[in-house]
Amino acid sequence: MERVFSKWGSFEASILVSYMDELILGVYPAGLYSFKGGEWRLIYKSEEPGFSAWSYDVFKGKLYIGAGTLRHALILEYDGVHVRESLKLPDGAGGGGGLFEAVSCIGDTLYAGRRNEVWATKDGEEWRRVYTFNSGKGIYLIASLGDAIFAFEGEPIRPPTRVYKMNEYEESIIYPLVGAFRSHTPSSRSVYRGNIIVADFDGRVYFYNGVRLWEVYSFASRYECGWNIAVRPKKIGDILFLAAGTGTGVIETHGELVAFAGERWQRIAVLPLNIHDVEGYEEGVYIACNSAARPMGATYNSSYCCVLRVPDEYLRGI
Repeated sequence: MERVFSKWGSFEASILVSYMDELILGVYPAGLYSFKGGEWRLIYKSEEPGFSAWSYDVFKGKLYIGAGTLRHALILEYDGVHVRESLKLPDGAGGGGGLFEAVSCIGDTLYAGRRNEVWATKDGEEWRRVYTFNSGKGIYLIASLGDAIFAFEGEPIRPPTRVYKMNEYEESIIYPLVGAFRSHTPSSRSVYRGNIIVADFDGRVYFYNGVRLWEVYSFASRYECGWNIAVRPKKIGDILFLAAGTGTGVIETHGELVAFAGERWQRIAVLPLNIHDVEGYEEGVYIACNSAARPMGATYNSSYCCVLRVPDEYLRGI
């Protein structure tokens, strides 16, 4: 694979998203980087410690990124030139804390979810809290099917886990065996052929039709660790990709890229690196990867992160 970005140290690549003619990369705790086929440039660096970004979507022509620091939760707005803080709230830690780990544009509204609450805006300027709950869990996915908007609970990893039907203000279903759902993908990229695609921390991937949740793929048997497998389902064109790795604090290093085009699941690549996101950019497919986590005092970081271009021949036959 061709390496187009790499960074040594206590860094972790988290998000990878194509916006206009740029490829945007989020790196903990360094900030946001932009790539246009040449050199990478740093477009945002937080003045606070512990910056992390895990969610994103495009809304009214601008890119919005759900992020946080050890002090604040952030929604960052990027217009191709400048990055500004669209929303800033106290408490921005990840892992089910205050970080905005779900961002989705649905109709004329941008939604952002974090622990115990969902916020919304219609212009990127004025935000209001539109949904609250009291389970103490974060929201890791907001997606829509028809007229219904669903919010999926994430960390802390403990069952039961809930799916909320927000526009009816009721708990849709409680899943007693799911520790937490894990997907930070925008609604537009997480709905595939009439189903919402979401994963859990055991590495199981599900289709959800608004009533029923059923397992369609699993990474569980291929990982030594349990309850901390990181899967990001993401649609690119008409192909559903699964980027898999391990979560924070797991020593095991094992990444897989899997694709589904409606007939069969196909394993594209297996790497000795965790894969935390996948994105199509220009004519290629790129993945954001990390080495094994290592202890760094009270936190756990990767020691190496990179962006790789998946060879075209790996994608043939999907």
